[in-house]
Parts: sequence; C-alpha cells; structure tokens
Amino acid sequence: MSHRFSWIIPNRLAVGSFPKLDQEIAYLSRVGITSILCLTEPDEVKVPKEIHHRFVWKNVAIPDGATGGIPEVEHFQQACNILARWHKKNHSIYVHCLAGVGRSPSVCALHLMQVEGLSLEEAIAKVKERHPYAHPDSAQIKVMKEFLATQEQNQVPTQQ
Repeated sequence: MSHRFSWIIPNRLAVGSFPKLDQEIAYLSRVGITSILCLTEPDEVKVPKEIHHRFVWKNVAIPDGATGGIPEVEHFQQACNILARWHKKNHSIYVHCLAGVGRSPSVCALHLMQVEGLSLEEAIAKVKERHPYAHPDSAQIKVMKEFLATQEQNQVPTQQ
C-alpha cells in the first residue's frame, strides 16, 4: 500500500493518498476498510472500477490546495455528513485526496472534532501525529474555522 496510509482512529478512520494500484485497493480490503470517501476533483484522476465494486464509495470534489484551490464550507459540510452517517453504521472508513496532505487530513480533523470532542487545534495535531504527511494549508484551515462557526450558529441551545 501507499506509504501514505495511516490509521487516525484504529480500525475506524484512515487517511491517505489516492489508491490507484490493484495492490493498494486489495490492501484496503485486507485491513478492513468498508467505505471510501474520495475528495479529488473529476479531472485529477480516474477512479478505478474495482473501488466501486469493493467498497461503499462517495466523492466530494474539493479543490486541491497544492494547485491554488480553496475549499468551500459546503464541501466540508458534505464530507462531514457522509462520515457521520458511515461512522454511525460502524464502517471502517478511508478518506483520501490525491496525496493525503491537505484535503483528506482536514476532513479527518473535522470528523475527529465531532466524534472525540476535540478542539480544531487538538484534532489537527492528532491527525499530524498519526499521519506525518498531513499539512492542511492556511486557506483550508480558514475554511475549516468558517465551517465550525456555521456549525455553532446552527446549534439550538438546550433548555435547562
């Protein structure tokens, strides 16, 4: 498998680069991955048919920061909603972008915040600790903060 595969939550959430080779796809099956969230844009890379046959698969096309792309709050909302559904169904999830550096670590950090109650800084630090290639850029972090602000605005205060 790619040297960029890392478990963030053991046997539940992994992050990494695009699985394009047959042996990389087989590795994902062997380690128990049941669903894949792809964050690449359609013109970046062609998704192998084998991925669609072996896994539950979804795509949220997030622009690549390495080429100057900036995500939108809606991208993070869509990705987090998918991960929350799969997490609730006990899927073992692999989140990837092309290189496993910015987009997929950003989404994994947001998911960690939701399931482990971490702050953004703690979640990014945990992703970086488990996946040394992780390096969300400043534009991605800015949009992550905007996404979190919209989440706080949408929460209804509980009555005591």
